[in-house]
Amino acid sequence: MVPLVPTKRTSGRARLQTTRATAPLVFHAELHYGPPLFGYVLSLALFAVTCAVRLAEPALSEFPFLFFYPSVAIASVMGGVGPGLAAVVLSAGFATVISLYPAAPQNWIALAIVGPLLATGFGHLRHILEHNRAMARELARFKFIGDHAVDWILLLGGAGDIRYANLRAAADLGWPAEVLPGRGFETLALEDQRTKLKMVMDLARSGAPKPLEIGFERRDGSAVVMELVCTAVKTGQEQMIYAAARDASGRREIEKKLLEIRHWESLGALAGGLAHDFNNLLTSILGNASLAKDVVESNHEVQPMLDGIIAATERSADLVRLLLATAGYRSRYSEQLRLDQVLDWTLASQRLPANVSVAKEVAREAAAAPFLGDRRSVETLLWSLISNAAEAYGSASGQVRVAIQTGPAPVLARNGRAARFEEGDAGPGECIGIVVEDHGSGMSPEVLNRAFDPFFSTRFTGRGLGLPAVRGIVRAYSGKLLLDTAPGEGTKVEVWLPCSRNQRGITGRQSTDKIHSRL
Repeated sequence: MVPLVPTKRTSGRARLQTTRATAPLVFHAELHYGPPLFGYVLSLALFAVTCAVRLAEPALSEFPFLFFYPSVAIASVMGGVGPGLAAVVLSAGFATVISLYPAAPQNWIALAIVGPLLATGFGHLRHILEHNRAMARELARFKFIGDHAVDWILLLGGAGDIRYANLRAAADLGWPAEVLPGRGFETLALEDQRTKLKMVMDLARSGAPKPLEIGFERRDGSAVVMELVCTAVKTGQEQMIYAAARDASGRREIEKKLLEIRHWESLGALAGGLAHDFNNLLTSILGNASLAKDVVESNHEVQPMLDGIIAATERSADLVRLLLATAGYRSRYSEQLRLDQVLDWTLASQRLPANVSVAKEVAREAAAAPFLGDRRSVETLLWSLISNAAEAYGSASGQVRVAIQTGPAPVLARNGRAARFEEGDAGPGECIGIVVEDHGSGMSPEVLNRAFDPFFSTRFTGRGLGLPAVRGIVRAYSGKLLLDTAPGEGTKVEVWLPCSRNQRGITGRQSTDKIHSRL
């Protein structure tokens, strides 16, 4: 029974106080002998009705107090012990002062004993009802919190059967919430993960909980990896297991980002070292080969060998520039460029396969839009995009569309294609956009996941530095890169670079090389 704690304060009805400690919730009902106003009003109303009935029926005078006991009981259960005792006092007053019929001694004895018992008993009943209602509200509140938690929350029996599963767990697993209770928790794990799940539950029973990643099988057959921790809970004579699980994909994504940061840092350091040392070697090789070519007669047998050395050295210099672009290095020199002119120069100086043509689309605003950058890096960007699109056709005939336009950097359109990529933030200002589109073989999601890895290529002739170099250059200019592709439907790549007036951290000539590793 709920303990009654009398206090000095005389307020209204009995109130419930919730004490929160390390133990479960405990409810204390406080008894206040000063009843609220409605308790008094109720007592007086019931008392008046019973008095009126008794005065109207003189034949019932042999039961003078029988009509007062219902008012005492109802006043006690509705208003508490205070209104019940007030009804007893009013009954005694009526019997002494107002009643036309004298009260027999047995009636006084009955009133003195039965009245307080009724008041106390039905007052306790009121406290029990309030306690149960408060407990129901508290349980409903905690159930609502558990059902709408972002993590899995489950209560398991000692044998591992599910007693409760919140809505998140049911939704992620694809089962209705009312179906999971009674089912074995181990049956939800992937078959090769059930031994590990059993180990987690055994550790919880031994008092040594340890979080582990467990793979679970959804209703549709797909898998989800969760970081699960179990804790044993003693409830009476039964030991239950509290299980909480969180999707491990978020943590894995963070780890992937950190790994990518380290990857770019190490790649930048490698590219810087190669550029410094390898360029010195290339300068020496190219200079000596050029001098030897001038010294040796034009019909000498070593002339073709020297031409081969010079050509290989120039290709090596191009490879170094691609490595630097992939690492995100900016040239120390910048100048005002018109991208339409740079595009024409790039197409005139490079050689595309005979089976591929280029269709240029240059908006009038883009032709006059100012852009501050390094000419060599922009040429590398354009040629990497165009050559990568041309290689998508293989030996088949096709056309590469190259468009230069201006405007704010867009968000990648969700048009139902299979693979998409989006990176960077060019800012809210005006940008110059380079859009290169082909209708070649396209890329699957698996290929796109590795498309920006250095030296990864699906073609025998590719060096695997086209898209990685594009990504590095876009990073260096604080731009935005968008890619939309699907197998058999081609690829569309968009590069958006801030115009001169919107470029951040760029003022005329650059005095030092910088690497941008924005993720």
